[in-house]
Amino acid sequence: MLFRGVPTPPGSMAVCPRVSRSVTGVRRRRGALLIAVASVLVLASCAGEPERDYAVPERLCGLDLGQENYAALFGPGKKLEKDSLAEWGDMHVMAQGCRYLVDGLPQAGVVGGWAKQNDEAAPSTPNEQIKAHNTPERPRRYKGPYEVATWSGGAVAAVDCRRPSGDPDKDFTRFLIDVSADESPLSEDPDRAHEVFGKLAELVMADVVGKLSCQEGNRSAG
Repeated sequence: MLFRGVPTPPGSMAVCPRVSRSVTGVRRRRGALLIAVASVLVLASCAGEPERDYAVPERLCGLDLGQENYAALFGPGKKLEKDSLAEWGDMHVMAQGCRYLVDGLPQAGVVGGWAKQNDEAAPSTPNEQIKAHNTPERPRRYKGPYEVATWSGGAVAAVDCRRPSGDPDKDFTRFLIDVSADESPLSEDPDRAHEVFGKLAELVMADVVGKLSCQEGNRSAG
């Protein structure tokens, strides 16, 4: 191949310029170094887990349950806020407990509420309450003293609590506790989520049931 603009003496052949081996070696080493540096940067960015800059609550929605039992519900972020509901043990038909927000977004919640037995208009069992979360998952029963079912985003516990005949809300004899978390470290591990959420729902119910004014001898785990 001839290089344009460069005359070739008669009887001679055009020769392509030759790159010395030393220059080629330097280029190869430089290319390898750049690839190595890029790989390290990519691995570093992948390995860096998002941090949780806020402190996990010492008590979960006012309940002393031990941080080791609920720390996994709280994901990364900078600022934690608490949205309090009615006090635990309130016999009025209203939500009680609290919800937590991280950086302004929902993170975790422990919410209790009353329901009618076999209510056709609202959830009255753990499975029905889990379905209300619009999850395609099939609830898993958690073995324990209370009626508990779990899914990858939480758990629901239920107990029967009969009221006096003169109570204006006497038909609301089921108390449900819904424990849930959004985008928690448990989301990607269904088996661990089942154990953590199931145990936590049991602990919450065991604490709260003592605050309910159920008729003596008419409290049942369902």
